[in-house]
Amino acid sequence: MAPICAALPTCPPSGRKSGLFFGDEFQAYPRAVSIAVFLPNRVVDELIEGPTHTYHAYYDIANALLNDICFKLSKEIEKLGYTAFPIPASQRSGKHRERGIFSHRLAAAGAGLGWIGKNCSLINREVGPRLRLGTVLTDMPLSPDGPVENRCGDCTVCRDQCPPGAILGRPYVAGEPLEKRFIFEKCDDYLTETRQVFGKRICGRCIAVCPWGRKKGNHGIER
Repeated sequence: MAPICAALPTCPPSGRKSGLFFGDEFQAYPRAVSIAVFLPNRVVDELIEGPTHTYHAYYDIANALLNDICFKLSKEIEKLGYTAFPIPASQRSGKHRERGIFSHRLAAAGAGLGWIGKNCSLINREVGPRLRLGTVLTDMPLSPDGPVENRCGDCTVCRDQCPPGAILGRPYVAGEPLEKRFIFEKCDDYLTETRQVFGKRICGRCIAVCPWGRKKGNHGIER
């Protein structure tokens, strides 16, 4: 569980709704409960060779599972007399739908589920970035957990393996614009090209190749 301030800085002006920023609306909730669902390893492994319909299916399944968990958790919190706001697992905003309405990753990092890696994903010590995240905002007086150490070190595998070169290989720095670490336009153009060939906007190479998610013997890479 994370204090809400850990996740609010990434709520962009593009998230404007009814004259307010999404971040302004979320100020009523001082706590964020972060939930992670781990993706099947072999399904993610296949992304090293290219996009798959199997991954696309389980991406949607994981998001649906998270939404169900967050919905049920919110109702349980409300039964205790507190307010709760479940953030959808995958809801985009911005002119090019490049941002979420709330940063699940920063909330999860603030809750100690992992750290923000050079691929801009949450890296968990057990499964690396092979997960999906959900968040429930609440005013329930829960004791917050703390962040964990960034353990990417000198590794640049995600940068080196990124097909369009969108990942710059810079470590995460709180408050630094995403553009310092990631070129959205390159990623977006590549996904558009992938859709023309494959039928879906899928890549996930940076998730599949991260050493923290690999098991010894998988494709010759050892964590």
